[in-house]
Amino acid sequence: MATDLRLAYADIDEELFDVDQIPVTSRDVRSVGEMLFAVDYLARQLLMDVAGDDAGTLLRSWPTMVAAAEDLWASLPGRLPGVDERDRPITSLAAQASTIESSLSGRKAWPGPGPTNPRVDQMTQTLLNAAALVRRYGAEVPHERTEAHRDLEAARTRIMHGLYLTAHAVNVALHANGRDRVNEARGSGRRVQLAQHHSPYAIAPTGVWVDRMSACENTARSYLTDRFAQALAGEAIRPVDDPGRLAQALASWDIESHRALAGDLEPSNILLITRTQGLIAGASMVLVDAAAAAGILEPSDRLVPAIAEAGRSWSNLASRWGDLAPPGARLEEPLARAAAEVRAAYRQITHDATTLATPEVIATRRGLPQVTVATLRAIGAGSELAHVIAEKADTPNLTGPARALSRRAHNDVAAGLATPPTEGDVVWVSPADILARRAVTVPQPVREALRSASTATASAASTAASSAMLAHSNGSSHRHAWLSAADNAQHGGHCTPASSPDHGMPCRKSAGIDRSAPVGPLR
Repeated sequence: MATDLRLAYADIDEELFDVDQIPVTSRDVRSVGEMLFAVDYLARQLLMDVAGDDAGTLLRSWPTMVAAAEDLWASLPGRLPGVDERDRPITSLAAQASTIESSLSGRKAWPGPGPTNPRVDQMTQTLLNAAALVRRYGAEVPHERTEAHRDLEAARTRIMHGLYLTAHAVNVALHANGRDRVNEARGSGRRVQLAQHHSPYAIAPTGVWVDRMSACENTARSYLTDRFAQALAGEAIRPVDDPGRLAQALASWDIESHRALAGDLEPSNILLITRTQGLIAGASMVLVDAAAAAGILEPSDRLVPAIAEAGRSWSNLASRWGDLAPPGARLEEPLARAAAEVRAAYRQITHDATTLATPEVIATRRGLPQVTVATLRAIGAGSELAHVIAEKADTPNLTGPARALSRRAHNDVAAGLATPPTEGDVVWVSPADILARRAVTVPQPVREALRSASTATASAASTAASSAMLAHSNGSSHRHAWLSAADNAQHGGHCTPASSPDHGMPCRKSAGIDRSAPVGPLR
């Protein structure tokens, strides 16, 4: 009997902690819509950064991502009984991906067994988290309503667009891998039979994978043709229900970025940090314009240009650290999660559906004074972060992928960003290291330009921080009056009643929204 009871309790525990039964209780407070946008964002970043060395890892990751997308698609409410025509594209794509997975299983020829791609893995996990959230709250969605139906169509379109971008990124990597093989063969004096379809570089062993990934890409594209813009126009927008969300996101980001920098040097982490700082600068420019339009900040001819220059410097520095990140480098999970929440929190305020909202529209949104203070403080904190990253440029024995560093070294010398060698043209990276895809010590021109870019970023960030601090102090009186009016309008001038447990205590406003409350089902 006792044994039976223990089994019963074990069964209950197993059900309680099944991710298919309850949502993941992490600090991820994003809605399903925000998660789908994050997948779209990551896929776009992947497409910009992809290189030939990524082809193998991307190919191995593709089937798992498609399976996660199919799982999320199937969990969306409002499916028709029987065969639903809307499911045919994702079903076809899943079948194509499953055959790719079967071909890769146990394969010794290229790409063979090996690691998966961390960015695609991150997108896959995001899709799985979204599916768990939908299964938990999907029954609450009134899918028979027109607006809910349009939002669900937008969700399907987002899923397919993320797959389309990723499939295209895999194809780009395969073509780049083939081009590298052709260049290596020509450099060694060997003849190469160029391909007659897709591109001349779709040669063996990548040619067959180009054919198969092109089929996947075409399947996704056929679903999106004449549908993408129209479907996303019906996407529901999550209202700004918590004015403190951005401040919390930026505080978490500051903590996680410093933790990542305090550990072992990982160029992939610094790449994410510098890119996110550039995003913060860009979003801050939008919010500063909106705050000025609302009368929260005094107009300034110094603040926006200073933030813009800091944003450009962060982006330039990010491109340089990107050259040092090895293929398949994995990110610190807390850092990646914090960056995703920063993107979602900013987008909730700065965007209107799929487009950037006008300053006049943003000025009407709830919590703009708190958001303005938070973003100005983030600009101020960026100065210290820039100095910490600048120290990393002086780390001895910095290494990176041979091919990327070879190109960067020659480009920096040609552009006058590094001191040209007195002996004339120099081969900074051995062709043997490039051919073997080794990690090599950072060449002198790359290190010199990296230090210069780091110094320029620290200087620009300091200037932006000073301007932000000045704007913050000058706008305090404006914000105080604006906040008082907004609070009176929101709370109706009410305080805690005398019959409450706070009877006898000073009058105080009601508590803010509980961030631990479940997020709505879709948006």
